[in-house]
Amino acid sequence: MGEVGRGFSLRRWRPTALRATVVGLAVAVTAAACGGSGATGGKTSPGSRTRVMIIGDSLTQGTAGDYTWRYRLAGHLTLTAPGRVDLVGDRTDLYDPLTDDAGSHAYLDPKFDTDHHADWRDAFRLEIPKVEGLLRKVPADVLLVGLGENDLTYWTKPAETVALTKQFIDNARKANPNITIVLGHVLTRWDYLRDDLGLPIATDYNRLLDAQVPRWSTPTSKVVIALTDQGWDPQKDTWDGTHPNPDGEMLIARGFANALHGLGIGGPFGPVYGGLTWPEKGGTPTVIPAGGTRYTLSWPAAAGTDDFIVERRISSANEASFTRLPGSVKGTSWTTDSLPAGATVAYRIIPLKFWMAGQPGPPVEFTVPAQ
Repeated sequence: MGEVGRGFSLRRWRPTALRATVVGLAVAVTAAACGGSGATGGKTSPGSRTRVMIIGDSLTQGTAGDYTWRYRLAGHLTLTAPGRVDLVGDRTDLYDPLTDDAGSHAYLDPKFDTDHHADWRDAFRLEIPKVEGLLRKVPADVLLVGLGENDLTYWTKPAETVALTKQFIDNARKANPNITIVLGHVLTRWDYLRDDLGLPIATDYNRLLDAQVPRWSTPTSKVVIALTDQGWDPQKDTWDGTHPNPDGEMLIARGFANALHGLGIGGPFGPVYGGLTWPEKGGTPTVIPAGGTRYTLSWPAAAGTDDFIVERRISSANEASFTRLPGSVKGTSWTTDSLPAGATVAYRIIPLKFWMAGQPGPPVEFTVPAQ
């Protein structure tokens, strides 16, 4: 029988640590403009594609069962700069919370250019010694980097993190002196244990960053800000207080896309209205007797979560809708309480990713034998 609980195992998920792994975003862009207008940067020949590399940590990499904001941005660029942008990188994977490791490719929709350079626990201080070699190995015209929050959480104060940001830019320019840098604001978090805003020093970093960025441009390497935090509410736009849900993905993608548009790459993103759902569906349960009038339900696993909501409808009692049972089930099986003899009962399963619920799967219906 599956363990009944309230959300993910704290042992497995270590939510405080996970919130700390997320990026505040720094988007570095080396950009020759798509179609040749607007951006300062490396030159491309007529008809060539602008190579865009995305660097980041957990917020950028995403988890199994996500679309990711990279997906949202890729779709936008496909529509507004068709055939003119190529996402590049040295990996294509997601992080899998169930194994606590990277390597998953369980995107909700894998039909986009998934190349990137994002790692779950990355930070400016870790990428500073690597970025020059990375860009020499994988050349890019545009570099989008999501870093900063781990630095602020674990190692450095806002002013020191701004200094790390500049070191990162300097090292990127060693590989490409024409690089254009777009730095996204570090995003705040929601501390659900204290029911309060998390990482308040993010706003201090953002303020200092905004003041410094105008001084960092060179004649061949522009530095600008992406307003990735515009409209951001971590209580509503994340699935765990840090990592973006579908609404959060759209907000982050909008910030990047509009910054790129200002450089002549793609069009404006347009408004984000919110209210998007997580479309991951529960599987169809199978039912076997468990003794007396109790039954064990089993269902397929879902990407990125082993937590599920069980809903029940007693058809023989003329219940028109399903009722959500208390708590959640850890695992892919669960045993009912004793059911009334002769009752016709339907159950369906909904995947749950921390506090983000997916969509109900097909129900299974059965009749308890009369005794």
